[in-house]
Amino acid sequence: MQNRTPTLRQLQILQALAHYKNISLVAQKLFISQPSVSIQLKKLSELYEVSLYQANSKTIELTEAGFAILKASNEIFDSLDNLNSQLDDLKGIKSGKLRLCVVSTAKYFLPLLLGSFCKKYPLIDVELNIGNRSQVIKRLKENKDDFYIFSHCPDNENIISEPFLDNPLVVVAPEKHELTRQPHISLARLAHYPFIMREHGSGTRRTIDIFCKQHNLKLKEKMTIESNEAIKHAVVADLGLAILSRHTLDYILESGLVILAVDEMPIESTWFLVRTKNRNPSNLATLFYQFMQNEGRTELAKHNIKAQKTLNHKTLTQKSYSPQ
Repeated sequence: MQNRTPTLRQLQILQALAHYKNISLVAQKLFISQPSVSIQLKKLSELYEVSLYQANSKTIELTEAGFAILKASNEIFDSLDNLNSQLDDLKGIKSGKLRLCVVSTAKYFLPLLLGSFCKKYPLIDVELNIGNRSQVIKRLKENKDDFYIFSHCPDNENIISEPFLDNPLVVVAPEKHELTRQPHISLARLAHYPFIMREHGSGTRRTIDIFCKQHNLKLKEKMTIESNEAIKHAVVADLGLAILSRHTLDYILESGLVILAVDEMPIESTWFLVRTKNRNPSNLATLFYQFMQNEGRTELAKHNIKAQKTLNHKTLTQKSYSPQ
């Protein structure tokens, strides 16, 4: 029987091809010549007697057979990473590479958690990918990462999802807006003001749409923006109100924004830690999961208290030096 065992280099090149979709770019990123890339891909194709990819316009897409080999190569490299981690554990060392992919709103709190986690395990490396919902779902389907973070889990039977953090959504306004002086604001009154909304398909927008349907609320959508940062700037510029995750506001010192006291608010939502069922978690991934479930909320609460104290001190200092 023919021995059909590819080299690790061939599998590495295939992984790069799936990511960069361009042979010359693969050669550039892997620091090898373009003919070498083509030769190794040809050998891999001949080894299994299948076509690995096809060219579409200026990009390259893997065939079904190519994706099958890619899936196996990901599992092989994951196993090698897990082996390194296990051997380090035997030597009393916690190390390895943790691969994470999160939706864009999670970038406001995840770095704070990773900071604490990396201090606890200083020998680890972290590969963090941030994208919109469709980009994260694409990586999930390709099984590229140890964990994914969503506020709305995708419809996929091949995932395991665990809630780990509340994700309240609040209404924000510019600090001089007339509604900031109101102790209670009804949903009916809220409907009279223009809103700056996240794009359709984002987790935040999905939660808002479900809430509006439940409360028979129709918001006046003046503008749609894909970036939380751009939305906050637009609100400060008095272009409209917005509904954002509280996490986009809690962990940095915002200026020019006020959270409104709206009836039935905040909108309750949850952050989920997601992984695929067919990816065996490494020891490092298990450590991260345990950290997120057991220490994540506490770490964020500590940082929030510290940030609030800093904000209070800053406010007092400004008042002390303000002209009388």
